[in-house]
Amino acid sequence: MNKLAASIYWALAVSIAGGTPALAAEQEEQVVIEDLTPRQLRAETQRIEDEFYRVFNILNEEDDYDIICHSYTPTGSNRSRRACEPQFMINQRSENSSDYRSGIAELLNMEGLRSQLQPEFEELTAKLTAAAQESQYFRELNQILSMLRDRQAELDL
Repeated sequence: MNKLAASIYWALAVSIAGGTPALAAEQEEQVVIEDLTPRQLRAETQRIEDEFYRVFNILNEEDDYDIICHSYTPTGSNRSRRACEPQFMINQRSENSSDYRSGIAELLNMEGLRSQLQPEFEELTAKLTAAAQESQYFRELNQILSMLRDRQAELDL
């Protein structure tokens, strides 16, 4: 894998006014990706991911397409995990679960839910693309997030 950029600059104070961040030089923090410990890398990835989805949710006008991040503990595990998913997926899973308990539907697994929601996922992709075209800041967050995730994959985290 190509060596990641030596450093990334992350603005701590961001205001979204028309999709443009207000960057102040004195509020920048330099982060060298290669110097991060695995724990720091996970924390930085989560911080950038939170900002990425926060900005998307502001740019996106339809609440069903907002991305919500939450923690859960998989069955048979003691370690909690983090998942970020669109609101329409959360709503459909909840509706399917209620219908199953009422005896009027089969309980769908994740693959079944995704298949059922394929048109919504295609629309979500279009909305993410539109947000990237609209906002330079959103594009930069996406690039930073990609670099962080690439580093995690490199370290097999």
